[in-house]
Amino acid sequence: MADDFFPFTPFDFNGSLAGTFFPSNGIHQNQETELRGKEDDCPFGELGDFNFVSPDQSGFYQQDILKIGNETDYPQPNSDCVILNEILFGIGNDFTLSELIQEKSKISDNLNADSISKQVLSPCLETLQLLNSYGGKVKRMKGTDLEKRGGEASEENKSLSTEEILRVAGARYVHFFPEGHDEFYMPMHPCDFALAGLSVDERNDVELAHVLFAAAEKVSYQQYERASRLLQRCEWAASPSGNTVQRLVFYFAKALRKRINRETGRETIKEPKVDEVMSLEALRGCMKLPFQQVMHLTAVQAIFEHVKLISIVHLIDLEIRSGVHWSAFMKSLEDLKDELPINLLKITAVVSDKGHLIEQVGKWLENVAESLNIPFSFKAILVSDMMELKEEHFETEEHEMVAIYSPLVLRTMITKPASLENLMRVIRKLNPSIMVVSEIEANYNISSFVNRFIESLFFTASYFDCLKTCIEEDEDSRRKIEGLCGEGIENVVASEGSDRVVRSVKIEVWREFFGRFRMEEMELSDSCLSQAKFVAKGFAYGKFCSLEKNQKCLIVGWKETPIISVSAWRFL
Repeated sequence: MADDFFPFTPFDFNGSLAGTFFPSNGIHQNQETELRGKEDDCPFGELGDFNFVSPDQSGFYQQDILKIGNETDYPQPNSDCVILNEILFGIGNDFTLSELIQEKSKISDNLNADSISKQVLSPCLETLQLLNSYGGKVKRMKGTDLEKRGGEASEENKSLSTEEILRVAGARYVHFFPEGHDEFYMPMHPCDFALAGLSVDERNDVELAHVLFAAAEKVSYQQYERASRLLQRCEWAASPSGNTVQRLVFYFAKALRKRINRETGRETIKEPKVDEVMSLEALRGCMKLPFQQVMHLTAVQAIFEHVKLISIVHLIDLEIRSGVHWSAFMKSLEDLKDELPINLLKITAVVSDKGHLIEQVGKWLENVAESLNIPFSFKAILVSDMMELKEEHFETEEHEMVAIYSPLVLRTMITKPASLENLMRVIRKLNPSIMVVSEIEANYNISSFVNRFIESLFFTASYFDCLKTCIEEDEDSRRKIEGLCGEGIENVVASEGSDRVVRSVKIEVWREFFGRFRMEEMELSDSCLSQAKFVAKGFAYGKFCSLEKNQKCLIVGWKETPIISVSAWRFL
């Protein structure tokens, strides 16, 4: 049965139209055919979004794109704000200026986790909080909250977060600038009185984000001259060493600039860069973020519970990095050694990066095992592509139990479906007792440029906000991590087709994908969830680390914005 494998064909999302970002009333149907961008030749592309119809229904992938020409001849939308209005707010959320002033004052006076998550007093407040979930797409966590955090917001967190700044800027851009207005000339507008409750710095940040929104929409309409003028304003005010909003705008403006240069022929598309080994500064900073530790140790706990009664355990790690998480696994085995002695612990690491210091990692793990008196063997499998991976590489034995850990690795193969298929085929033949998968809980696999821009902007805003909170005192680490994020932003925003290699999809899509391979999701135990809460509390700002159940998996977030999913699976 191991070879009885489902065919690897694209998903069919026909009929999933209810949540589409773009209006279906005919206002922009012709424009949207032209604006969806170049053909996205990723065979796995339809995994990205349930809300788009298939190519044969709507002409999703259009070859005949308008070339750059006289922008006055380009069909002007009825309103520059319609696309962002759909994405950020949805249709029909009207509110008055007085309501905005009143509700903004309430937020400024009482900004804490409980008030932000529970008070829904008017359409205006919903706009500032959620931007109507990007026009019907719920961004905030919706599962079971594992730990109520009401009233935990500290005094230093009373200013608006980066994400909230973006929501205010979105409200300002969509609702208050007149139709046909050229955003390069932005005179004072009555709506600006709605921002009276903000500090001077917050007002400046809102204005900067507002200009970024305007530039992105001009790029989407291929109005590159107008977009360039707006980006000049962003580039003048933004900085990689400024406050969080300025840093965020710096990297997204840079990505938009690169997209314009590529589309206008000023810059040729280069071969996508191979991921480099993370520097010590970046690694030091990542160790101070709660996400990675919660992800690793929750996964280790889930695997331990399924193999602790077995005398020969074979752990397969598809992205081992430093391997520190397996030291916690060994310590748990050592605690049970008197009752359930282990005869052999094997760890096999699959490595595709030749620069990875895998020998040092293996030696360090051997030293840990020796100090705990655990019989141990380590092996590294070096492959340049998962297409090269074979079952015999793992040297499994008849009486051993296999467990697989896949941390943030499957998303790297979304653009290489043949490699992903081969990996899944090999894993199925290994017949693991459990496979734990951790993935980024964001959707960067959207063909629509505007939708992808908004998704990545808000996700990165939350991540940058976490960096500011957790490692503000370590500027070198913060700048290094943000620079790495900037490279990803550039690929997400500026590239199309096979050149766009930075992709991710959410847990709902992975569930559909794994279901095709006869995989069943396993419930994470109470011990796993308790471990996640315990690890989060160990960080200085762990109270802002959101932990929620989504069906059977765990979603780890920052201030309720989903960041990472952790799920467990087995083959039927």
